[in-house]
Amino acid sequence: MFFRRLRDTKLPDILFLAVLSGLVYLPWIKGLTYNKDDWYFLYSGLVSGPEIFRAIALHTRPIRGPLYEFYFSLFGLHPYPYHLVLYFTRLLGGIGALWLFTLLWPKQRFPNFILAFLFLIFPGFLWWVSGFEFQPYVLSVSLEVLSFAFTLKSIESTTFIKRTLWLAGALLFGWIYLALVEYAIGMELFRILLVYVFIRDRQAGLSFWDVAPRVIRSAAIFLVIPLGFVFWYQFLFDNWRKAQSAGTQLNILLESVSNIVWFLVRLAQSTINVSFLAWVVPFYDHGFNGRLSQLLFGLFFAMLILGILHFVYHYFEKAAEKTTAEESIPEHKKWQIDAIVIGFIGTVGGVLPVVIANRIAVFDRFSHYTLPASFAGILFVGGWIFLISPKIMRQVALSIIVGIAALTHHAIATDAANEQKIIRDFWWQVTWRAPSINKDALLVVVYPDLDYGDGDEVAWGPANFIYYPSVRQPNDRPVAVTLAAIRMEPDAMREVILGNRVVKDVDRVVEYNSLTYNYKNILILTQPSEKTCVHALDNRWAGVSSYDNTFVLAGSKNSNIENIVKNSSAVAPPPYLFGSEPEHDWCYYFQKADYARQNGDWEEVIKMDQGAVALGLAPQDAIEWMPFLQAYSIAGNMERVRQIARLVKKDVFYKQQACQNLQALSQNGYSLSPEMNMMVDQLFCSVQ
Repeated sequence: MFFRRLRDTKLPDILFLAVLSGLVYLPWIKGLTYNKDDWYFLYSGLVSGPEIFRAIALHTRPIRGPLYEFYFSLFGLHPYPYHLVLYFTRLLGGIGALWLFTLLWPKQRFPNFILAFLFLIFPGFLWWVSGFEFQPYVLSVSLEVLSFAFTLKSIESTTFIKRTLWLAGALLFGWIYLALVEYAIGMELFRILLVYVFIRDRQAGLSFWDVAPRVIRSAAIFLVIPLGFVFWYQFLFDNWRKAQSAGTQLNILLESVSNIVWFLVRLAQSTINVSFLAWVVPFYDHGFNGRLSQLLFGLFFAMLILGILHFVYHYFEKAAEKTTAEESIPEHKKWQIDAIVIGFIGTVGGVLPVVIANRIAVFDRFSHYTLPASFAGILFVGGWIFLISPKIMRQVALSIIVGIAALTHHAIATDAANEQKIIRDFWWQVTWRAPSINKDALLVVVYPDLDYGDGDEVAWGPANFIYYPSVRQPNDRPVAVTLAAIRMEPDAMREVILGNRVVKDVDRVVEYNSLTYNYKNILILTQPSEKTCVHALDNRWAGVSSYDNTFVLAGSKNSNIENIVKNSSAVAPPPYLFGSEPEHDWCYYFQKADYARQNGDWEEVIKMDQGAVALGLAPQDAIEWMPFLQAYSIAGNMERVRQIARLVKKDVFYKQQACQNLQALSQNGYSLSPEMNMMVDQLFCSVQ
């Protein structure tokens, strides 16, 4: 009796949603820290406290400020809780979707479960790995779904009190989800479509013209949500983003016929992306990027998910057989067509505000534009899948799209975890090399194989968390970044080579952070590949790797090593972001030797080489022999110089740099013996 009652509740459905979605999102979560723009948000909180988030969001989306402030007050700078909260918020939306679909089609238990699960794992939204910044987006879409469910409950309710409470919930959640993500307003069309299907199915035998007036009467009150929001947003709110101004964007749209045509093209593109290509393109772009072990790990979880889904199918099929036998409930035969029609129209409506704002719902950089409309998009996809016959082909189709979604999210998480590991390893090496960095420096940071996105936060963010975490600033904007850093790119390198400008940069729209770029005083930190160490370039002597790009070579003469403070106390990266100190491999000894070289402590350089040799450590990039080559040349150890020379001379570029570096010793106050000078000339400087 107990299990029968349990079977007839939604608890098994919710449990299955939690287990399956957990297998999609949680396996890599421990490897995720800050991603892209998370750095500048949390740096603002670090130096100004939680109140800064109100100022940051005040003139863009003001409700986000208190939300960020609340989360930051709870979790501070630790990244792991943010990722868990983001997942559980997403799960809440999936449970809300299950409830809503059950209200619409109460006899379609397994299809409703699948639609909710597809919504929960929609693979077009790729920013879920940014645990802090995208909290409002995920919360918004979850409240969107709950607002729709409250809408149907208010229509269904037969008592005034219940109807009023459900109505109040729908209105409140409706305004909140739009305040969090204003371009989600197009989904209000979808609300009306849901009301139409809901009322029509409860008025059997009535024509469209009979149902329409009832729909209008029931849905009219909910127009308060978009109309009230638009009035506030356009006439009362001091909006600093032109992209969010309807008047500005409509004027641009109507300027020419070509703008209108392009608008229609982008509308079609965005609709196709959300309703179909989201299940293809992100997987194609990211699915095979990781290491083989990571690909196999993702494949294992995808197979596990499909195995559990197969069990769920048979569980629901058996439950449906018992229910049908006991209650003789007929199946609704038109729900798939309804899902396709309202899914398509809802998707068009959902992306319409995005396109009006001169944006496109695409993947990677702008994948958050796909999220509000994804709720309609999965109905379109799900409707077609459940039209497939026979059942075995339907199960194959479901397995394919669920498997693709699972592998896509595993790939996205793998990419983010790999990037964040690169950043962690990079800055641990920097702290070994540079116990302190001059705050007036401009760091030029070159990570190996890392996509910077469209900002420099992944460069200056870690630097400031490590070297200037105790700086305190007023709770207003812009937040001044103490230690500026830029990525290596053509425009930046032009300024570096000219070396004659100091520029103060502020996000002119929202004024998140301000940085002072002193191109006269740069320090290049480059890790040419994951196999090499981080190199702090010293303009006194060359140390450019064959793996470095031409921008590094061009800027190396301007890299001022004095920006690394000599003889300063050691600093360690905060463990909540960078983990515990890595094993002392070759790069540890190289960094310590390079720092000793900067301090003129050549005996310490030799000591580091001896320590590395004792452990059988050696570089994978011969340019890293340079500090040791110079130290042994000064010490007059010809045998060790010859040993290192055999390794360095294999690369003509390195041989040339060795000649320059050894000759530069005397120019910087370190003399070589006549015998050593002669050997250096023979080994590195003579033409052979």
